[in-house]
Amino acid sequence: MHCRSVRTFERSGKMLTVNEIKIFLEVVKAGSITGASKNLFISQPAVSQHIKTIEEKLNIRLFERANTKLYLTNEGFKVYKELEKLYRIFEETVERVSLGDIPSGKLISIGASKTIGNYFLPFLIAKYKELERGSYFSLKIQNTSEIVERVLNEDFLIGFVEAPVYHKSLNIEVICEDRLKVVCSPNSKIAKKSELTIEELKILPFISREKGSGTRRIIENTLSKYGCNSLNVVVTASSNEAIKELVAAGLGISILSSFVVSADEKYGRIVSKDIDGVDIKRNFFMICKKEKSISRFENKFKEFVKSVGCKK
Repeated sequence: MHCRSVRTFERSGKMLTVNEIKIFLEVVKAGSITGASKNLFISQPAVSQHIKTIEEKLNIRLFERANTKLYLTNEGFKVYKELEKLYRIFEETVERVSLGDIPSGKLISIGASKTIGNYFLPFLIAKYKELERGSYFSLKIQNTSEIVERVLNEDFLIGFVEAPVYHKSLNIEVICEDRLKVVCSPNSKIAKKSELTIEELKILPFISREKGSGTRRIIENTLSKYGCNSLNVVVTASSNEAIKELVAAGLGISILSSFVVSADEKYGRIVSKDIDGVDIKRNFFMICKKEKSISRFENKFKEFVKSVGCKK
């Protein structure tokens, strides 16, 4: 197992390494840089530098200092709980592979952009495992630009993205069509309108996905064709779930995938609207690096995805 394939914790688009996670957890356990340094047999400056790097990557302060002791900040504690669980799973997985519980050849490592990874692929993986019970998956979820970069770097050999990708080193195949919808709170003034005009869309408070998001790219490219080159963005978020909560709370409208909002629409948490004369559609794509061999297990899953696509 390559270390690069298990760099899994992501926030603000920057990845933590397994070693950084291990050092952070040891500092929390020891309560000081000095204690962690002794336990890990590395220098105090090295431990301090790792903590500084993690804080810069996550853009938060992890610790408060009191005399010689370090105490987690509120944000630091939240990160600690997530990373403690993640590192435990990592160690258990490595142990299972080393003991032969997970045959390494059957491990299917894939990466997916956020909409596909959270709302589309879980269904396909579940259906595939019904057919191939001995299969095991490692799924990494990031935004489209990051998935493309990691497929090119061979961190994983199969990627799924929600925006067109043009790169001479990649094979790209369409696997599904998706429709994007304007969504708003059921308590919004526009909730009872059957559709919105482009002019209304320009001025309403808008909650946007982050830069590098495939969803954002499709929205901007489509709306620009209809003379809408800017929106009244009040919040930018890197999570579809966060956007849905912000919309439901009445902070603004957004445009999200039909896969993302179907359950929320069903239970009345948000409502969707059409845009007069505009239909925002896109394809989901599967990408692989050209001239790169994949295992027969990965190839079998790849063929399964092509055959099933959006037949949910």
